[in-house]
Amino acid sequence: MKRVIQNTLSNRLSMLLLLCAVLFVTASCSDDDDAVIIAAPTLGNTSAITATGFTVNWTAVTGADKYLLDVSTSNNFATTVTGFSKKEVTGTSTNVTGLTAQTKYYFRLYAKKGTATSVASTTKDATTL
Repeated sequence: MKRVIQNTLSNRLSMLLLLCAVLFVTASCSDDDDAVIIAAPTLGNTSAITATGFTVNWTAVTGADKYLLDVSTSNNFATTVTGFSKKEVTGTSTNVTGLTAQTKYYFRLYAKKGTATSVASTTKDATTL
């Protein structure tokens, strides 16, 4: 009788462990397993620098739908220039306008694909004329 009880308990424990394993795998598998990882953009040199703006240029990121641009007078982006906080842009360049003359501006760019967003590019700067 003791052996039957031990076998029954052992079988139940095995079934419980198997059930836990199945639940863990099911819970940890989801549609997010195909999460998109997208590379950060590489900024090029600025161009067309004027007293009130400049053009930001970058290399396209494979798969990116769009890009998000931050522009600030602070290198830590504590505040951003109005209209340039994660501003959605497309292509491989965009004009930054409405700036103040003789001011140093910092900018960075993120690539975006669907809901996935890259880490920020390196930060670069440009000084208006």
